[in-house]
Amino acid sequence: MKKSAKADLRAKSADYLKAQATELRETLLKARFATALEGKARSVQYRNARRQIARIETLLAEKAK
Repeated sequence: MKKSAKADLRAKSADYLKAQATELRETLLKARFATALEGKARSVQYRNARRQIARIETLLAEKAK
């Protein structure tokens, strides 16, 4: 992830970041169901979503301090 994208995330409010993390988790859940039904795995999308969630959770923890 580029530094500018990280800086953009840091500039966002905590409420926005929480909403974004929730949305990404819902996307992961839907993707799991689609994989189970269709049998097509989208591992790159899974990985990117998980990493983005981790970035957001890290920033939320930093802001809480």
